[in-house]
Amino acid sequence: MYTIGISISRDRIHAVALEEAAPALRIAAAVSVPCAEPFGAAADVAALAEALREALPGILLPGAVLTLPPPLTYLRPMTLPVTDLPRARAIHLGELEGNLPIEDEEILSDLLPAPPEGSGAFFAVASRRSFVENASEQFGAAGIRVDRVVTDPVALLLLAAGAAGAPRDGIYLSTFNDILLLRVSGGGVTAARQFPQAMVDRPEEILGAIREAAGETGSAPPSIFLVGETSASLADVLPDAERIPLPEGVLSAGLAAYGAALAPLRPRVGGGFSLRTSAEAALERDRDRRWKIGTGIAAGVAVLFALGAFWFAGWTEGNKAARARALVKKEFAAVAPDVRNVVQPGIQIRAKLDSLRRQQKELGTDAPPPADMLQLASRALPKGEIAAREISIEGGRLRIAGEAGSDARLVEAYRASLASAFGPDFTATVQESGGSVKGTSVKFTILVEKKGDRRAS
Repeated sequence: MYTIGISISRDRIHAVALEEAAPALRIAAAVSVPCAEPFGAAADVAALAEALREALPGILLPGAVLTLPPPLTYLRPMTLPVTDLPRARAIHLGELEGNLPIEDEEILSDLLPAPPEGSGAFFAVASRRSFVENASEQFGAAGIRVDRVVTDPVALLLLAAGAAGAPRDGIYLSTFNDILLLRVSGGGVTAARQFPQAMVDRPEEILGAIREAAGETGSAPPSIFLVGETSASLADVLPDAERIPLPEGVLSAGLAAYGAALAPLRPRVGGGFSLRTSAEAALERDRDRRWKIGTGIAAGVAVLFALGAFWFAGWTEGNKAARARALVKKEFAAVAPDVRNVVQPGIQIRAKLDSLRRQQKELGTDAPPPADMLQLASRALPKGEIAAREISIEGGRLRIAGEAGSDARLVEAYRASLASAFGPDFTATVQESGGSVKGTSVKFTILVEKKGDRRAS
């Protein structure tokens, strides 16, 4: 599996291709081309694509993650009336409108991840829609599909995470493009600043920002990490800072591209940050439409299976009753072939029916009819984002497979509701519960069966 990261600066475009191979990532290619104009033009993008093809002969170029440098973005702190990232994303754009030097319809923005404790403080990074979409179209025309657009703060978080999977708490200072400062706590960003590259030789304001990000005096100072090649003047004023080693084969100027290439491999780092272009939004709508169609088909198939099970159970019960009547008649004829009026036939028939019921209990066919079981399962569904995708009924056993929202407590709530609905003669057990590939939902399987009926499932 290959991933490609691309970074843009004033004078060069860099690309890094990573191959996910055991036991560690391998840099398959690292190329760059100069820009004929600031931040590149279509001809520069075409030259980069050609350089990548030469470095990866015989390999179809995969989708790429593009990262934008600080000169092309606007970093804004904001305080919102919510603390969780999904709801903050839904409302934060209104706070930016009218507060950036660009038209409101030109704003493309997303939020950096916040610390898990949640205070309502967030950092938004925005860019011009026209530039982002034009750059995506240029790369697409050159044969490189842009799957995601991020910014250098996200690339810095991905570089800081490394193989550990999450960045360590502390203050990160990067110099691979303009200067970036991030204070990270619990994987979230509590302070963020960006400075022009020219300020690297005048570090007084940078030091002031570091002291401000460090927080209250008297507490233990946070660790400071340097990412990229640091000038002597900045290194001299930060003698205790820890330098994060560069990946072998990547220059400091290409670190942002390396960090962008890590985005598909570290999906939890950065909180899913993405500047959503019009093409990406259209693709997401198409995915949602296909998902709804698939869900409808799955629900229809589940209903057909349930109706089939109901019909089969009815046919089985009728067939068993007919066989019982025929058996009683045959035994009567064998015992008294010349007797047409049997004395107390009802007693003997009831004895045979009692025997049949015992056999049904042993076979597990004495459960409620399938229609009643489906009704109980439907009424037990709790409120929330939960859906049953597949239902199967076998005798007295009901198996329900489905998906819940990101809150796994909905699965336990459904299990408890099923146990209450079916009563003390039944047990409800969660057989399987786990997150989906994308991590946006919880898949589950719940088995409802009569107590004492522990056949292999």
